[in-house]
Amino acid sequence: MGKSFIFFSILLNRARRPSLISRRNSTECKHWQRKIVLTHKRSFPRFGRRIFFMGVGALVNLGIIQHKRSWATPSSDICWRSPEELVTIGFERSRVVMMNEAHSGAERNIRSRKIGRRILPTANALGVRHIAMEALPISVSNEANSTRKLPIRPENSTDYLAQPEMRAFIQKALDLSWTLIPYEIDIEKYPSKDPLSWEFNNLRERVQAENLAHALQELPSNAKLLVWCGNSHHLKKIVKIGDDELILMGYHFVQLSGIEHFVIDQTLSINWDGDLGQQNRFASLMTDLVQRGGTAGFLVEEVPPGLSLDNKKVKEVMDAVILSTENELE
Repeated sequence: MGKSFIFFSILLNRARRPSLISRRNSTECKHWQRKIVLTHKRSFPRFGRRIFFMGVGALVNLGIIQHKRSWATPSSDICWRSPEELVTIGFERSRVVMMNEAHSGAERNIRSRKIGRRILPTANALGVRHIAMEALPISVSNEANSTRKLPIRPENSTDYLAQPEMRAFIQKALDLSWTLIPYEIDIEKYPSKDPLSWEFNNLRERVQAENLAHALQELPSNAKLLVWCGNSHHLKKIVKIGDDELILMGYHFVQLSGIEHFVIDQTLSINWDGDLGQQNRFASLMTDLVQRGGTAGFLVEEVPPGLSLDNKKVKEVMDAVILSTENELE
């Protein structure tokens, strides 16, 4: 990924388908099945200044997810959906779906990327032909789009594009004849004396959104776009942390494009920095997840009462959640 990746690695280390529902087995969703409508409202554990780079699981300290309450609920009450089903619903509601992976510096959650690769055929069947990726430098995307092969990275490289599951993910998109779109900020164009500052981070979020909005304008008006980001960039709400505001890429994107994207989050069950308490909150859901292959999700609007995600703040920032039994960073 070159200088941009190295910079951000150092920085991070420091710091409607109504018919779809109606066809579902009534015994699985009978309690919380709700009609899907086409109109909707438009992770930060305790890690100091790097707080704003973490995943949605870190929102517990912001009060978006209730910290003292168990996140688990009787599993029979959850209308579980596969990642493919959530992606299908997402693209039926919006031409832009944003999903995330979990990473911290060079460490990443491999499962989240494997899910990304897994949903590509579903998105392809829905007519998606473009994927925008935070991890892509312009030079790499240009070469890959031309040759249909991801350039080789040095074996000892620590950048994301050298990691095998990320390479397999991107190569799968290329094999499907998709176009890769880069959108990360160019740090040479936007140098900063204090890259850990709130000002620079908000600049980065805004520039990412500007790049995405511009890329979308270059596509046909009916073209669909899958955006693959890290951690919490895709959330649709301004986050306040103390006296500071984190104005995320997802918020900027809605303002700039006039399009409300569909947010699928994969970081809620991630074991950030060995926080075993995070895992314990989902202990009662593990059996259900194992029965579903280890990974499954649900629409936030279908969350039953008693689950901490059942509150207005969560519904304003994301649309769907994917949980898993595979939550380590490595």
